[in-house]
Amino acid sequence: MLAPSHIVLLGLVILLALVVFGPKRLPELGQGVGRAIQEFKHASSQAAREFNTTSSDLKSAVSLNTATPEVVPILVPTNGSQPTAVPSASEQTQNS
Repeated sequence: MLAPSHIVLLGLVILLALVVFGPKRLPELGQGVGRAIQEFKHASSQAAREFNTTSSDLKSAVSLNTATPEVVPILVPTNGSQPTAVPSASEQTQNS
């Protein structure tokens, strides 16, 4: 909601624009500002659409790749000698 002081300030800006640009150029200036706002809205909606399609593509790609990653065994030295491989979780379940 506009307060009375905002309305006065807006009137002063419009009056200043009228004095600086003149009554003949003011409609052209308004059209230019309107086109710029329209182009900005179009570009922002296009960017939002692109973001949404990219994120949905990534979500579908991640959901297709649901396989668990392969666990690489870690080499742990036993008693200062040669390191031995620690069995992975899948190897432990196969051995039991």
